[in-house]
Amino acid sequence: MFKFKPRRLKDFQILEFPEISNSDISSIEIGDVLGNLSRVKKNTFLGRFNHEELFDVLKKTKMIDYLRKNGFDDFRITIENDDSGVSYMKLYSGGITPEDMLVDLRLSENKFLPDKKYFPFDMSVPTYDMICIEWLTAQNPRKSFDDNRPQLPGQVKPGLGLLKYCFNVMYAVGCQVTKDGFMDVPDHMHGAVMYSKKFKFFDPRHEAILHAILRDLKQYSLSDITWGMITETIYDTYKDIPQKYDPSEQIFALSTRLKKYFKSIAYKTVYAKYYHIKKFRFDYAAMVKKREEMLKNKSVTDL
Repeated sequence: MFKFKPRRLKDFQILEFPEISNSDISSIEIGDVLGNLSRVKKNTFLGRFNHEELFDVLKKTKMIDYLRKNGFDDFRITIENDDSGVSYMKLYSGGITPEDMLVDLRLSENKFLPDKKYFPFDMSVPTYDMICIEWLTAQNPRKSFDDNRPQLPGQVKPGLGLLKYCFNVMYAVGCQVTKDGFMDVPDHMHGAVMYSKKFKFFDPRHEAILHAILRDLKQYSLSDITWGMITETIYDTYKDIPQKYDPSEQIFALSTRLKKYFKSIAYKTVYAKYYHIKKFRFDYAAMVKKREEMLKNKSVTDL
């Protein structure tokens, strides 16, 4: 399971929000969708995808095949749009209950103006049309955590191994709605690491620090590293101070102009500087001790 919560965006100014004026929930079984799809726009995801079209995206990106191979069937989708402009898509297997939910995806559409500091050689700063990931959960309701798959901070259920397919779904949806890219602000280090397979931090310093940590602490598990960030036991060796996890915007670029930013000399220069300068060490014993103390008062799911 990977989960991201809404968070204040640090390096962007929100210019406008789309208007979605309903909060009706639509629930439907996939096999019964024909003949019921030309209803009002309120029953569409991002104002564009009805149940059949959305399920078709899940099939074309092989997510449904993957889930069937893992023993899930009888899929059901719910779509909801709230008054703040967030579209909800939930995928279930069996009944439509929390115990049957596999995927909970919540997206919104926004325009963003990055800070001028990221474009030192440009006269103007581009405004990007983005799809923001307000929340994403993919979980296996039939499994429990064990030593081979420990519970990560914020997790309720083990993951489904769906990340690759979620990326494919995002790409398919993003191309059809013609946006510059997807954006998320992961709460935890493990979320940033998992998303880094396709996403890049808009701030090249953050991107460099992420990869430098993975380089220097490659002998440790993802669970260890994320706990190291929470307990502040991963140290920047140059300053000999804890390296704190600083949530910021990660981008999955779709458009040519946004991809151009990540390929720019300015971005690559800053990234290379910090990647080579930064060195990290991990006080693993201190992490274990602090984790034990922390879990005496808090649940893993609350972190």
